[in-house]
Amino acid sequence: MRLAVIHKEKCKPAACGHECKKFCPVEKKEADSCVTIKGKARIDEETCNGCSICVRQCPFEAIDIINLPSVKEEDLVYRFGKNDFALYGLPVPKAGSVLGLLGRNGIGKSTAVEILAGKVGMNLGLSGAGSDMPAQSRGKATGPTLRRSEDNDPDPFLSSDVKKFLQGTELQKYFDDLEGKKIAYKPQNLSSLAVGVKVIDLLKKRGKVGEIKRLAGELNVENVLENKLDKLSGGELQRVAILAASLGESDIYFFDEPLAYLDIGERLRVSDFISRIAKDKTVVVVEHDLLILDYLTDYLNIFFGSQGAFGLVSGVKASKAGVNAYLQGFLKEENLRIRDKELNFNFTKNLARKGKRVAGWGDFSLEFGGDGKLSKSGSNVGNGKITSASEASKSFGSKRPAHPPTNSDVVNATSDSKSFASGGEGGGFSLKVKAGEIHENHVIGILGRNGTGKTSFVRALAGEIETSNGKLDLGKLEVSYKPQYLFTKSDEVVRDIMIREKMGKKLATIFNLGVLQQKKVGELSGGELQRFSIARCLAKKADIYLVDEPSAYLDVEERIAVAKAVKEIMTEKEKTAFVVDHDLLLISYLADNVIVFSGESGKQGESSEVLEFEEGVSKLLKELDVTLRKDKESGRPRINKRGSVLDREQKAAGRWVVF
Repeated sequence: MRLAVIHKEKCKPAACGHECKKFCPVEKKEADSCVTIKGKARIDEETCNGCSICVRQCPFEAIDIINLPSVKEEDLVYRFGKNDFALYGLPVPKAGSVLGLLGRNGIGKSTAVEILAGKVGMNLGLSGAGSDMPAQSRGKATGPTLRRSEDNDPDPFLSSDVKKFLQGTELQKYFDDLEGKKIAYKPQNLSSLAVGVKVIDLLKKRGKVGEIKRLAGELNVENVLENKLDKLSGGELQRVAILAASLGESDIYFFDEPLAYLDIGERLRVSDFISRIAKDKTVVVVEHDLLILDYLTDYLNIFFGSQGAFGLVSGVKASKAGVNAYLQGFLKEENLRIRDKELNFNFTKNLARKGKRVAGWGDFSLEFGGDGKLSKSGSNVGNGKITSASEASKSFGSKRPAHPPTNSDVVNATSDSKSFASGGEGGGFSLKVKAGEIHENHVIGILGRNGTGKTSFVRALAGEIETSNGKLDLGKLEVSYKPQYLFTKSDEVVRDIMIREKMGKKLATIFNLGVLQQKKVGELSGGELQRFSIARCLAKKADIYLVDEPSAYLDVEERIAVAKAVKEIMTEKEKTAFVVDHDLLLISYLADNVIVFSGESGKQGESSEVLEFEEGVSKLLKELDVTLRKDKESGRPRINKRGSVLDREQKAAGRWVVF
């Protein structure tokens, strides 16, 4: 089978010579037609011979021709339109368990969830796949209505064609049983929830006050019930959305990326909350944090294929085996290799590799007043040249948005950082930082709960804010800074920035920037902007690289690529990096040492000294009351189930992490 995919955002017939049609060998035959151009180019997959000449000739790299020898056309479940993304197969939810969906961005996970939740009807790739039943007639799905593709009519959920397609499969039983069941659905995109309505008023439409307060306590959002939704932080809005989906009695629950914006503690809290729901219900979760996905789920389906072109779904696997198979890139049961290389976390920790000492800092503190500004600034920072922080205020930015923004606004790469202006008895926030040193060839991971000062520490290193007490002096060291918040309001073209800032081929390849070159910065998605911003930071000539929450919006493979890039570049250049993140797998791969931040969120924070990796992770895990072990097969860390034999044994021995 052959797929022809036109990336419509790249296709610009008015700005090219129609090379796809001009050089197509099929078009040169009088009897056949393959390429038509009406607004955007279209390719007839029936007459296309798969030569890929159009792929090479297109000046905007807008075409993919993909041969799928192992895929049958009759397996096609959904297609967004002609020459658009195609999804083959669907996962089968299991009653009384949590099913995880694992795979890259743009591979069909959210589309599969929308179909299973009754938000979108299967069209089998046919524009008129029946018309005798409304798309949402099966089950009652709660949650914001999602817009469907404009290329497709509102096809029925179970048309006669779809019923025939499902006949004799496990999915047939699932959809047959869906009749009359209540479905709870927490979507990936929460921007439609960020409105000027009080949280409690929204929730009272879905449940009783007693239940609302009980679940709000479990999710740690009882203090925001009287706030308006558009004033919540990303993490608060995420947990409110989970609460809303969980109110009342539903039969099937769908949570699409429920851990976005959350710190490690809140991720565990939400995971335990979802696990309690799943005891006698059916739950499906989409997530990129492998550590938490493995901890939360019972089974996995792996999605693979080509981003933005097509997606396929593996058979169901036990979570441990599924994660390991995904990292290995080989599906044993299907006898199918889904990736050329294994994703190896190499989690055996040796002693931290340090080069010579280049700088250090003494004890210092930061005091923020009730308005969120430094209450006093008696000491100069004394930093050297900051090669990207000044540009960050224009290209990236560091202003905290009030809600998860749209693509034209600000990409909120943070989680639940509560405003310092609302903390403390009289308002304000205080941070105490212990002394530390900076060495060449050294990566320091920064861990801790949201609102405890991690970003403030990094901003102090970047020279963006001054110390209140003590002096932070990095001498003449140059600093490159990728901030937490990424502004997208720019009409600059990615290619122009890459040329101006002399980004090499290596970084362009690692971060897959080739596909972004023709786009304007303001047109980039959250994940695209994150990759581009990290690449810009690492391309700078500097002594210290500050990377704040690089995993936000990235899938598993992109996160590992970031970790490898940071590690390799620090080694090659003999430089230093500070990396803030909540993904313990990412930190585990790249960090030689860690600094742990603790305290009361939004009120006061305190840093540890620079700790050996295992010591630092143990400190964090003890605060969270969880234990980690090393998986014997893959070497990756796994969270022990609370109260399990291993969990009790490690806690009794005082070993919160065993590598």
